[in-house]
Order: sequence, then structure tokens, then C-alpha cells
Amino acid sequence: MVFWILVAGLVATVTLVVTRPLLCPAPRAAGSEEASAAAADVAVYKDQLKEVAVDEASGTLGAVEAESARSEIARRLLRSTAATEKGEAPPPVSRYRFAMYASMLTSVTLPLASLALYLHYGTPNLPGDPFSARIADKSGAAKPNDLIAKVEERLRQHPEDGKGWSVIAPVYYAMGRYDDAATAYSHAIRLLGETPERLQGFANARIRDNNGIIPDDARKALHRILVLEPNREEPRIWLALAKEQDGKLTEAAADYRNLLDKAPKNVPWRKVIEARLAALTAGGDQKTPAGAAKTANAEASAAAPGSTPDAAAVSAMTPEQQQAFITRMVDGLATRLKADGSDAAGWLKLIRAYKVLGRHDDAVKALSDARTNLKGDQVGLARVEDLARELGLGS
Repeated sequence: MVFWILVAGLVATVTLVVTRPLLCPAPRAAGSEEASAAAADVAVYKDQLKEVAVDEASGTLGAVEAESARSEIARRLLRSTAATEKGEAPPPVSRYRFAMYASMLTSVTLPLASLALYLHYGTPNLPGDPFSARIADKSGAAKPNDLIAKVEERLRQHPEDGKGWSVIAPVYYAMGRYDDAATAYSHAIRLLGETPERLQGFANARIRDNNGIIPDDARKALHRILVLEPNREEPRIWLALAKEQDGKLTEAAADYRNLLDKAPKNVPWRKVIEARLAALTAGGDQKTPAGAAKTANAEASAAAPGSTPDAAAVSAMTPEQQQAFITRMVDGLATRLKADGSDAAGWLKLIRAYKVLGRHDDAVKALSDARTNLKGDQVGLARVEDLARELGLGS
């Protein structure tokens, strides 16, 4: 009801503005205003003549001056009378009659035309939509977590909706919920079948969830991708890294070379593979137990200088003695870092020593401990992360 009252008021206002020029009253009778002005002028001039006569009688004005003043007043009176006689005649009465009819027609037509247009193009039956409700709806629509919650609720009610699992899996991955992403991908694969994209998504989620370590189920998924699409490069990269993590350095280096030989020069991952291959080539002497012992000894010695014998003494030991010596050194370094974990350089040496000795699980554990102890040392933590990527221990 309030709306229609406002509409009526608006229409009345617009009608008044449009028709106001037509509603002005007609001029009065011909020459009425001009006659009134002329009569006023005549009265003024008569008064002036009387004043001239009084001044002449009293001797204030001489006869010549008085006559000159009367002549000037007479000329003014004649000019005023002539201007009044030349005034335009008033408009005919028919013009004002037309104006009245036009005003009445506009007052009726304008509201009716406005109402007809609104009924045709508008939506008079649309329910009210308060501003607060619209703001609440807009705010709710901007929250992706609410949308995810709705999809999760639907999947709980319809767990066999493979399309739903396929849609939410990459969303989980983008949010960093890698375990949920892997589960969603596995459901999508089970319900909708294997595709290279779903298998790769599952493998990536499992690798991320394991801090860069490639688990067995991810490896199986990567092999299945190569069955479905043999020329795909991404699974070959991950499988080569898996061989490196297993200590199969020669095979990993061969796979890296094969990838580089077949890949175009401008692929984005070329520099990463070249760096990994260079690291494997530079550490070629670590493939033998003796080379690994020397490298591990060097890593441990650098972390605790002055506490270990020189290389000649180590070389003179039997392989069993070397292994026992290196183990003691590395374990001693681990014990020291457990007591004082603020030594970033020590963590670097320990992680590298574990990797060289083939103690992969210990290297991963040391990486996790280093991240925990070096939270306040951004520089040291960055060096540890760089080493983790270099050794293939995860990002």
C-alpha cells in the first residue's frame, strides 16, 4: 500500500511540473496593466507640475527656469503615454482555452500511460526483498566453505555419486586437504572408471600427503597412467624420482636422461630434471659402500670438527670398522641435535648423511624434526627445504 501511495505522489508531482506552464492564469483585460502604469505616471507628473508652480510663486525658481521644467515634465508625460498606446494586444481567448484542454488531457494521460507501461514491463507481483536479506544472501554466496559443506552433505547422503566425488577432489587438493583429495579421487575412479587425469590427481594427492615421498599406491596409479597414455611425461618424472628415493640412482639417472632427450627445449620442468641429474652425476662415487662411508664421514665431520679422525685413518679401517665408525658419528650428531635443535647446519649434514647411507626413513624423520626445531630460523629452514627438494624428500 505504501508503494502505491508513493507512486501516486510521484505521478502527481511529475504531472504538476509538466503542466504548470499551461495552468498559468490568462492575462487580464487588454491594456489593464499598461493603463495602471500610465495613470501612475500622470499622477507623478501632475505632482511635479504643482511643485514647479509653488517654487515659481515663492521665487525659488525664475520664470525661465519654471517654464523649462514644465516643458521637460510635459515631454516625459508624452513619452509615457506613447509607450502605453504601442503595447501589444493580449492573446486571443481561444489560446487559453486550448491550454486548459491540453493540461487536463496531460493530467489524465500521463498517469494512465505510466501505469500501463509498468504493468507490461514491470513485475507488480514480485514479493518484497529487504536490503538486509540481500546482503545476507550475497555474503553467504561468497563463502566457498558453505558450498563445500553442501557438496559433502550430498555425498554423505549419496555416496555413489561419482560425479560429485570427481568435482570435489580437485577442490580438496587446492585447499591442501590432500588426504581428503586422495579419498575423493579413489571414489571417483571406483565409480566412474580410470582416466589419466583422475589417476594423476590421486597420485599427486598421495605424494603431497606423504611430504614428497612416493608411496606404493601412488606408484601403481602412475604405472596405470602409462598403460592408458604411454606418452604422458608427468608420471615418468614421478617414477624416476621414486627410483631415486629407493636408492636406484643409476636407473633414476637413466630415466632422467631419457626424459631430457625426448622433451622439447622449452618444457617448464627441464631445469628441474637437469638439476636432479646433475646432483646424481656429482654424487656418483656415493653408489659404492666405501664412497658412501667417505661422504657420510665428511658430512658428520663438518658438523662436529675436531672430533673425528682424518680421511686416511678412516680409509685404513676395515669396511666393518668404517660402517661402525660412521654410524657412531651420525648417531652422535643426531643426539646433539636432539638436545639443541637450533643448529641448521647440523640438520643439513645429518639429513644428507642419512640419505647417503641409504637410511631413507631416518632422513625423512630428521627432515621433520628440523622443520619443527627451525620454525624461528627462516634462513635455516629455507636451506633445509632446499636440501629436501634436492634429495627428493618432499617439499
